[in-house]
Amino acid sequence: MLYRCCFFDDNDTIDALEEIEADTLLDAIEQASAMLRQRSHHQWVELWLGNKCAYRARRDRAAA
Repeated sequence: MLYRCCFFDDNDTIDALEEIEADTLLDAIEQASAMLRQRSHHQWVELWLGNKCAYRARRDRAAA
């Protein structure tokens, strides 16, 4: 399945869009979480499948 991955900045504005190809939602979440960890300038991520938000997560500030 193809997921749209939206990365948000400090102003809650979409700063980057990526597409993730994954077999399951859990696989897509794993990929998106890894990408968020690598992008310190992004604060949270949303995964969309079609027109439905399938996942949303904010950066763990304690881990940063």
